[in-house]
Amino acid sequence: MPRDGRRGGDDDGAAGGAGGAPDPGVAISTALIAHDRVRRTTDIPLFYGIKEKDTITPQQLIDRLERAARVAKWDTDDLKTDQFFLSLRDEALKWSNTLNNIIGFDSNNWEQVKKKFLEAYAPKFSAKTLCIGFQDLRQKGHEDVQTFYNRVSETFRNAYSNKPDHVTTFVGNLGGTGVNQATANNWMGQGVKRMELLVMNTVFCGGLREEIRNKVLEEGLTEIEESVKLARDVEAILDKKKDRSVLITSIGEEEDPEVLEVEEDEVEHLTAVNLIRKRRGLPALRYRVRRFQGNKSGGRRFTGNCYNCGKQGHRAIHCKGKKAGGRVAEVKEQEGMEPRQEHLNF
Repeated sequence: MPRDGRRGGDDDGAAGGAGGAPDPGVAISTALIAHDRVRRTTDIPLFYGIKEKDTITPQQLIDRLERAARVAKWDTDDLKTDQFFLSLRDEALKWSNTLNNIIGFDSNNWEQVKKKFLEAYAPKFSAKTLCIGFQDLRQKGHEDVQTFYNRVSETFRNAYSNKPDHVTTFVGNLGGTGVNQATANNWMGQGVKRMELLVMNTVFCGGLREEIRNKVLEEGLTEIEESVKLARDVEAILDKKKDRSVLITSIGEEEDPEVLEVEEDEVEHLTAVNLIRKRRGLPALRYRVRRFQGNKSGGRRFTGNCYNCGKQGHRAIHCKGKKAGGRVAEVKEQEGMEPRQEHLNF
C-alpha cells in the first residue's frame, strides 16, 4: 500500500489514462477542429441585393445555404431562415422588412421565404430575355475560356431550371414492360438533360474566339466537358506563343530576326550601334545598303562630306582613303581644322 495516498491516487489516475481511457485534451482538440471545419464549410456569403456588390447570384445563395444546412445539420426551418436573414445586407435587408407587409406570411417557413426571395431577385426568364442572353454568348476579348464557359452554363441553367411537366413526362403504354411511370419519367428527364448538354456544347464551341474555335471544331467533339478541356489547352498554347514573340525595336533587344535595308548614309550610325551591341555581348545587327537607282542622265549626285576623310563628293562607304583616327562619325569640316565628334542619338 503506497505511503502517500494522494500520490498513489494520482498514479492510479495516470495509469488509468494510459490504460486506454480517452484523454480529455485530445477529445476537446478533435472536437474544435471538427467544429472549425464545419464553420468554414458552412460560411454563407453576404447578399446585398446590388449587382455591383454581390459576389453570388440569388440562386447560388439558396443552393449554398441548403448545402450548408445538410453539413451543419440545420434540421429545422428556424435555423435555415435565421442563417439566411443574417446573410442579408443593404437593399436585401430592406426587402426582408417588406415581408411583414404580407398578411399570413410566415418568416420562419423556409419554403415561403425562399420562394419570395427568388421572386424578388431571380425572376423567371422570359422568352425575350432568354433570346438576348443567348445572343450575347460570345467569348469577349478579356474573357478566358473558363470564364466564358461559366457564363454559358449559367445562361442554360436559367433557361432550363424549371422544365414544363410535359417535357419530362413519358406518354405511352407501359403495360407489360415492367417499367412504372416514375422510372419512365426519370428516363425522359435524362434524355432531355443530354439534349440540353448537346445544345450547350454547340453554343459554347460556336461562341469561342476564332483562333480557339477553329481548333476545337476540327476535333468534332460532342461532350461539353471534352470541348471545354480542349479549348483550355488550345488557349494555353496560344498564350505561350504570344509570350514568346519578341519585337526587336532597340539596341538592347536580344535577337535580330531579319536583315535591315538601310540608306548609304545610315551605315556609319549602324556601325556605331553594332559596336555598342558588341560591348554588351549582343549579336550585331545585319543590314544591306539600299542602292539608289538614278535616271538615264546619271541620277542624283552626292554633295555632302565623307564621314571618313572629310572630303566632299563621296560617301564613307565609297571612300578610298584610310580610316582617319579610327573613329566612327568623325567629321573634318575643312582641311587643317580640328576634328569634330558628331553625337549619335539612338
